[in-house]
Amino acid sequence: MWLGTDNGYIHIFHTMDNIKTTKNKLKLQHSASILSIVILDQKVFVSLANGDLVVYKRGTDGCWDTSNPEGRTVGTVTSPVIKMIAVAGKLWCVCQNTIIVINPVNLTSQVSFQVNSVEANPARAIQCMTTSGHGVWIASQNSSKVVLYHATHNQYLLEVSIAQAVAQKLLATDDIIRQHKTACLRITSLLACKDLLWIGTSAGVILTLTLPKITSSTSKMTVSVPAVSGIVHGHTGHVRFLTSIEMPGVSDPGLAHRRRSYGGVNSRATQMMVISGGDGYEDFSNSSQDSETAGRDDSTNHLLLWQV
Repeated sequence: MWLGTDNGYIHIFHTMDNIKTTKNKLKLQHSASILSIVILDQKVFVSLANGDLVVYKRGTDGCWDTSNPEGRTVGTVTSPVIKMIAVAGKLWCVCQNTIIVINPVNLTSQVSFQVNSVEANPARAIQCMTTSGHGVWIASQNSSKVVLYHATHNQYLLEVSIAQAVAQKLLATDDIIRQHKTACLRITSLLACKDLLWIGTSAGVILTLTLPKITSSTSKMTVSVPAVSGIVHGHTGHVRFLTSIEMPGVSDPGLAHRRRSYGGVNSRATQMMVISGGDGYEDFSNSSQDSETAGRDDSTNHLLLWQV
């Protein structure tokens, strides 16, 4: 496990170590804060707050060569690469609202384009993104809409608003709380897992939509907007993150490896567990709370788990 910090260090642990009690196996120092770490094609890509992209490869012995990293400048100090994901064998780097597509073999920039929602401020930076197959889902800062781009020809396909689905889930909550959450509504996290896109929100509501089938020839004229539905269980405050892990039972490890190399979560694994982290826990089907316990755990971090 590679753990990046604000002071420019990467701490490397063995996956079986307890990081609370075990000293890191290796510590790498960099010239700026670590913003994002992605593994793709047996390389580790690290983006720094000064705009640099650092790349670590494996040596001839199969171990990581941490003494001779490659590097190139992708962003700037004022517009560094804040997020990276592997998409269709390429590395998508986010600088503000611009995506720069990097070839992981020679580190050249193949294309760059701006991501703008129909209603969004053009200067609004990208908040989160996730990929599944030929689709890349993107949400901008302070936006209640998620947009879909094609993974290979980088074209805008559709936009989905989550406002109505969130409002429906908040019907059972207090009027003042509901008004505040809907007025400040924004998307905080995205995850593509199996056939669903999971959407975390500032309201604590977690939503899902069925991933449309995207092929190499799909265009915005041939893809329809999917319906969004809310989950009963969520958080009192913001959904801080969504992630997933493979459960035992993946029948073909080689297949799983190829899917990870393609980019994104191994969405077709036989068993997956989706995990959300956020402030408090809320059952949106039940508005009644014991007055003695109401609000007691609102600021306590909670993990919610779904087996899918």
